[in-house]
Amino acid sequence: MTGQDVVVPVTLDLREFRHVPRSADECVALWERLEPVVLSLDPRAGPRVRFDLGDEGEVGVWFLDPATAPQPFGIGTRFAIRGVLEPSEIRRVCTVCRAAGTTTYAPYTCAGCDDGRRVGRVCEAHAVFLDGSLRASCTGHAPACPCGRRAAAWCSGPDCRTRKAWCETHLRRHPGDPAVAHCEGCYAERFPACEHESCTGSGYIRCEYRTLSAMKPCGRRICIEHARRWQVYGSHSRGLALCTRHHQQLPSTSPEALIDMILAGTVARSSRGRSATRRRVSLPRISIVRHILINTRRTVLDMEAVDGLFTALETHLRGRTPRDTNLSTALDLLTGHRASRREDIERFRQQHLEGHGHYHRLVQELHRRDRHELAEAVTFSDYRPRSGILFVHVPARLQGLFRGKGGSFVRQLEHTVGVRIQVERG
Repeated sequence: MTGQDVVVPVTLDLREFRHVPRSADECVALWERLEPVVLSLDPRAGPRVRFDLGDEGEVGVWFLDPATAPQPFGIGTRFAIRGVLEPSEIRRVCTVCRAAGTTTYAPYTCAGCDDGRRVGRVCEAHAVFLDGSLRASCTGHAPACPCGRRAAAWCSGPDCRTRKAWCETHLRRHPGDPAVAHCEGCYAERFPACEHESCTGSGYIRCEYRTLSAMKPCGRRICIEHARRWQVYGSHSRGLALCTRHHQQLPSTSPEALIDMILAGTVARSSRGRSATRRRVSLPRISIVRHILINTRRTVLDMEAVDGLFTALETHLRGRTPRDTNLSTALDLLTGHRASRREDIERFRQQHLEGHGHYHRLVQELHRRDRHELAEAVTFSDYRPRSGILFVHVPARLQGLFRGKGGSFVRQLEHTVGVRIQVERG
């Protein structure tokens, strides 16, 4: 391979050159000025050479592969410019600095400096940041509060969503993190006051009281301390949250209205949890509902009577027109509830047969111990074979006598009868 066949790769270093070529033709013209001198060089003597062009500055030539370059260079030696090192240029110039006649790199954008062609930029020195967002602005376009004062923070509340900034006068700081601030409206929504006047806690919980005819919930705000959970779904599921007023109304509410409340609350929860990732919400079994009625309003019903409440409600709902989404959901829940109701009724009948045997032994034991008044007053309520608990009703005036001091008498009865005995609240 002859010297004319070898292409010598070079890089031009123009970082100290004042007239950087802006086109291929300008680059070729510059090289034609340099080439006569380059031909006289030996790249092995030094791979980097600088040329002083007077007022225009300096140009460097880097030989990228000196070992393969022909020696010496000749008129026919070909060169290939593989790269060009240009002087650094600030392309994102601070709008404020540019107006003052200086050039400063601006890493942030300022929407207020937008001139219609490009988004305004702002440097570190002129950037203004408010609490609540990493959004920057220049000093001349710093956000203002609706009242006209300079804003102190962006409101991150549910209504503003960091789109509005407010001054300190119209901001309320987060009680646990002063860097988080909200306007009055968003603060009241995110940290609502508890319904109890003397309570300083936040009412994070809304009262879930609703009926099928009025599905909009009560919505009163209550804190964790004052919230009352109506455990209608069993001990392992979160009950319906009620405010003080609606919780106090439960004992005077009719069984029919209580069933309506349970169904309406279940419809609301079912509508909120339709995604596959959430747990399916269903009506409580009537074995649970029976004890709900006992504990809530001291009403003792057998399983058939409780089942009748659900059946009557379903018949009433099927006669209502037109049907909306809530009504359709309620009917679907009731339809799916029928099978468990039949199971509970059959189980209740079987348990009653076994439970009445334990109950009769209890009555006999009371007579044997000359507790005839108790024997005549105690009545059968329920029996749980899995846990071995016999539930009985005892008049309030005789409950202390039935239990005995520290529960000693009822423990003696349990030992004799062979099951645990628990007094129903009703």
